[in-house]
Formats: sequence, C-alpha cells, structure tokens
Amino acid sequence: MRIAEKDPQLKKAVSRLIALSEDEQTRLLAESREKLQRDIVARENAAKKEGWEAAQLTVARRLLSRGAPIDEIVSITELSPEAIRTLH
Repeated sequence: MRIAEKDPQLKKAVSRLIALSEDEQTRLLAESREKLQRDIVARENAAKKEGWEAAQLTVARRLLSRGAPIDEIVSITELSPEAIRTLH
C-alpha cells in the first residue's frame, strides 16, 4: 500500500499536486519559481566561496610576508600550493 493512501493529509496534498500539475500555466509558474530559488542559492554560495577565498588569500599574503613556509600556509588556509606561489 502506498504511503499517501495511508495518511489523509498526504493523500490530499498528492491530489492537489496532481491537479496543479495538470494545469500547464500553473506548472510552468511553479517550475519558474523553483528555478529562481535554485539560482538564488547558487549565487549566494558562489559569493560565500569568493569571500572565503579572498580572505584566505589575504591571510596567505600576510603569512608569506612573515616568512612562513608554503606547506604551513597551505595547512592554515587550505589553499593550493600553486595559488600561494602566485602570491610571491
């Protein structure tokens, strides 16, 4: 027996979803909203990553200026050795 058939609220939700899916305009609108939400999350994640990388590069520059070895900087910043070498 399917789970939706056992739970009245879930059964109602599934019925509503099926009804909405059958209306092309409503379905397209829902798909557009989902795509927008995914795009927003992707942009936020990209911005966070950029900010993190910029901060790590700043730390790496400071450590390099103080004579820290590259392997230690890699360990602290989690940047690649190649990224750190480009800062020289």
